[in-house]
Amino acid sequence: MSTKNAIGILETKGFACLVLAADAAIKSANVDLVEWRQVGSGYVSFVIEGDVAAVRSSIEAGAEAASKVGEVISQLIIPRPVDEIDVIFKG
Repeated sequence: MSTKNAIGILETKGFACLVLAADAAIKSANVDLVEWRQVGSGYVSFVIEGDVAAVRSSIEAGAEAASKVGEVISQLIIPRPVDEIDVIFKG
């Protein structure tokens, strides 16, 4: 049985803040950037994927970096998302 990767989402206010967060997150652990989205009203988010520990440390590193230059709106880690969630990101 294969283990489903975890996903992490970090949302910030402002694109520059998001780029800094994504850079820190991806450099901090073995994760893949799945996508980024413009939410609206200046809010942007990115999604990463990897094992649970890597995603958790990546989101923490990204949030710390982003909070130094801007505003972190939310962060979320889903350890074993259901298969139907893949449609949202890869559909």
